[in-house]
Amino acid sequence: MTNTEMKIGFVGLGLMGMGMARNVARAGFHLTVFNRTRAKAEALSGETGCEIAGSPAEAAASSIIVITMVSDVPDVEQVYLGPGGIMESARTGLTCADMGTVGAACARKIAAALTAKGADFVDAPVSGGSWGAEQGTLSIMAGGSESAFEACRPVFDVMGKKIVHCGPVGMGQTTKLVNQVVGALNLEAVCEGILFANTAGADLNRVIEAVGAGASGSWQWANLAPRIVAGDFAPGFKVEHMIKDLRLALEAAESMGIRLPGVSLVLEHLRRVQANGGGELGTQALIQALAVQ
Repeated sequence: MTNTEMKIGFVGLGLMGMGMARNVARAGFHLTVFNRTRAKAEALSGETGCEIAGSPAEAAASSIIVITMVSDVPDVEQVYLGPGGIMESARTGLTCADMGTVGAACARKIAAALTAKGADFVDAPVSGGSWGAEQGTLSIMAGGSESAFEACRPVFDVMGKKIVHCGPVGMGQTTKLVNQVVGALNLEAVCEGILFANTAGADLNRVIEAVGAGASGSWQWANLAPRIVAGDFAPGFKVEHMIKDLRLALEAAESMGIRLPGVSLVLEHLRRVQANGGGELGTQALIQALAVQ
């Protein structure tokens, strides 16, 4: 089946979803979108010619694959299980992929409901920020059956550069939380390093260049350290969303009987930024919590 023959539904056109949906439309898929704020759907329709649905159920009714990209567990449950939700159109032959970060328990709950109606489900959270969403270079971590994963693969291919099938439903979410744990602690290290260098009077741009070429170089260092130095706190990924993700990671860790003390520290710092009005800023605003100590 060619892209033009595949009818795709897309629900959620936020900071990440807009770029992802745009790439799906540009790849030639027959796209139908739904967003709570209709103006965003209208803007994308005007740009790409995609159709606009009146509800998630309507987006799913005419599609063989539905992508959802909304913020948190209550939002996902509303999109799938609430009035006008995808479950109203669930049927054999429909495959749904939720690409937000909501934790394994939520993914399995949605999968069970869809399975009861004959539909398939993949949890496929992403990493790479809004920049990766716009450029189609996201890392996609998928959980679900092999057949459901392969059904979604043509759509994933236009949104991501690295696509990994991590196991059954829930393993995509588990892998994404690993990503957030590692990323959050790395970001803390980046911010502490920049604070240290700045206080010592170092040339910050030269520090970034030197450290980035060594063993401590990382995506966070290469991409966020220069933004911190420039005072650029525009979001590629918002503070409030990282707070949600780290909360999910700590909840999962508690259920497994393990401690993540580093994550708890970063979460405390991010909540300080949020309390000072920075919830909508990019995660690199973490430096603000350290600078005021």
